[in-house]
Amino acid sequence: MNDVELYEKKYPEKWIVMQNKITQAFREMSIDEKRIIILASPLVRVNNATEKTPIEVASSEFAKLSGIDRNSAYKQMKSASKKLMKRTFIYEDKDGDDTEVQWLIRSKYADGYISMHFTDEVIYLLQVFDKFNPYTKYLKEDILNLKLTYSLDLYHLAKKSEGKGGFSMTLDQYRQELGTPKSYERINNLKENAVDGPIKEINQKTDIKITYENIKRGRTVTGLTFTVKAKPTKKKGQEGLNQNNEDRDIPPLTVKQIDRFAPLLANYSPFGSYAPSGKSTQEVISWLHTQLRDEAFLKTHKKHLLAIGYTFPKQKS
Repeated sequence: MNDVELYEKKYPEKWIVMQNKITQAFREMSIDEKRIIILASPLVRVNNATEKTPIEVASSEFAKLSGIDRNSAYKQMKSASKKLMKRTFIYEDKDGDDTEVQWLIRSKYADGYISMHFTDEVIYLLQVFDKFNPYTKYLKEDILNLKLTYSLDLYHLAKKSEGKGGFSMTLDQYRQELGTPKSYERINNLKENAVDGPIKEINQKTDIKITYENIKRGRTVTGLTFTVKAKPTKKKGQEGLNQNNEDRDIPPLTVKQIDRFAPLLANYSPFGSYAPSGKSTQEVISWLHTQLRDEAFLKTHKKHLLAIGYTFPKQKS
């Protein structure tokens, strides 16, 4: 078993896991570009992707997880993907040399989804996590509904330092880390748009709480000290149950269950991009009556079945 397989087991698709180097390359990206990378990253990991592997992101999932109107989601995704095709980033390789690479080598735009081929360097940053390649992990739903550009960047910084309780930066370091414009050299602009606003949104919508204090030299603010704390987790026992369910495969469905879930799945919009195109709802339901008997199909679409009401049988104690 190779390292990638180990991490696939440890981090299922609901987890976003990326080397810290790659989040540093997010600076100056639009929020939609960042969202595409975040949504694509677990697919690169769990599918053991290479440059030849198409990574498909559906507009329905993009809209749902990002809180965006579904009608405009595809247009926003396509625009963001076109920008990514032109972007490069620089990272320090294992020899300590600065290396500049493209994010994407190919993109395909189809109704309802985009398909991307990432470069080998990007794939490595999304698949390999160890003491030589520090990484950050978080749940998909904890970040994708953030709407402020700098909220995503500050969240990444905070998650890297969560175990240490926080971090400190000079104002110049903070501006550089977030890639802020020249107008943010004024501290009032910086705080309003890249500190106070993002902190408020992060505290409201994610799994962590951030506070900060000024670092001063005399009466002049020269830096910021951030405190990062995890919010209380779910009730004891519930989190363990959820984790057990993450690791469980759905057992073969009964005829009664197939009859119940086939029409529900056919009408569940996040599943729409996986159904055969050009088919009526009834034809998709008939197709699902066959697919729901397949073990691999149940494993691939477990998240969709759970979303429409499937519950695991109670485990014997």
